[in-house]
Amino acid sequence: MKAASTYTLSRVLFLLLVAMLWTPAIQMQTGLVSERDLNGAIEVVEKTPLTVDSWFDETFQQAAEKYLNQNFGFRNAMVRIYNQMAFWMYKKSTAKNVVVGKEYYLFEKNYIEGYYGRDFIGDSLLHERVRKLAFLHDTLASSGITLIVAMAPDKAWFYPEYIPDYLRGQHHTTNYEVFLREANQQGLNLIDFNSWLLSMKDSSSYPLYPKTGIHWSSFGMNLSLDSLLKYIETKRNIDIPDYIVGDYELSRDYRGTDTDIEKGMNLLFPIDNIPMPYADFEVENSKKSKPKFMVVSDSFFWNIYGVGVMYSVFNDGEFWYYNKQIFKPTDYILNKHEYVDDVDVYEKIMDKDVILLMCSPVQLRNFPWNFDELAVASITKRKKMEIGKIAKTISDSKEWMETIVKKANLRNISIDSMIKLDANYIYELKLKEQNNQMK
Repeated sequence: MKAASTYTLSRVLFLLLVAMLWTPAIQMQTGLVSERDLNGAIEVVEKTPLTVDSWFDETFQQAAEKYLNQNFGFRNAMVRIYNQMAFWMYKKSTAKNVVVGKEYYLFEKNYIEGYYGRDFIGDSLLHERVRKLAFLHDTLASSGITLIVAMAPDKAWFYPEYIPDYLRGQHHTTNYEVFLREANQQGLNLIDFNSWLLSMKDSSSYPLYPKTGIHWSSFGMNLSLDSLLKYIETKRNIDIPDYIVGDYELSRDYRGTDTDIEKGMNLLFPIDNIPMPYADFEVENSKKSKPKFMVVSDSFFWNIYGVGVMYSVFNDGEFWYYNKQIFKPTDYILNKHEYVDDVDVYEKIMDKDVILLMCSPVQLRNFPWNFDELAVASITKRKKMEIGKIAKTISDSKEWMETIVKKANLRNISIDSMIKLDANYIYELKLKEQNNQMK
């Protein structure tokens, strides 16, 4: 009897083992059990058709292996189980660049590196970068365009007490501190949301920064947006539509980017989180002046873009994401956009009333992603072109040339130099007239 029961148990265990081995294949073919999709940047591997050539050169086998590795049954669940075990047992994240801090506050490692100044690019480089921005500021101002530079918040600066001990160290000079100093010295229109929100950290009614997200909370974003709109009104001396936020309610039904790092970790169970504030909003007095607006920013602007101010407060605003992709209102929802390389940068820039350049301190290594040089180059090129056209008009006019010759003789300069001076004067005069008309 004992041998029979052992034999029966062995058969049952064998059948269970076979079932376990076949279960992923059955799930892959049938999809009987619904699985949660994995979050993050996942490259989808497509099936490769079998051909004689692909078989003998082994490209089919290699492609099939990649496809099966990504699509076997219950893969998503197994990935989440593996990630959850690493999180529970070692307090680690398998997601790239993600750091699990004290009390399970989540960071991205480059934010911590920036906070301690380990990514410092040097005083001279930051001075030169701000000098270029100041030159762009003055160039745009001469055409009636307001350039604003804003520092979005940074989680490592906001929650340094939760940085894990193994990543702590001596606080060195940071890109953020030097950039602020240079920006103030060189007269940029600067809004520092990072230090402003940090100053309210202990007195704020609601969390200004989430526990498991890397971007500002809805509450912190709304405060900053309100401040930005008032700043624009002051700088432009205009009255724009009012962005009105309703009463806040705390909820664990998280929205937007409040858990964006946690989502990217693809855990099996959610992290014990803090309630976050959410509120509805509306735009009043929509018939007020709507300035033409564009922003060049990192991912921190997505929250603002998502609440619809690009068309409700501004006049069909544009979001230049890292100065690479251009999103207009509703473009992101429709999954379409333009590329900066494909547009007339001069026409885009000169059509605006306000240009905002914004980033979190962690992005200052590359900020403003070559936009300053691109903008100045496009403006300079167009200016030379327009002055050249005016100079040709002067040269083709007999009466005008007679005046040019007289003026050149009086100033004791060459005729070509006098043509350039007159052409430049007319160009600047036309520019002032255009600015006055816009005002």
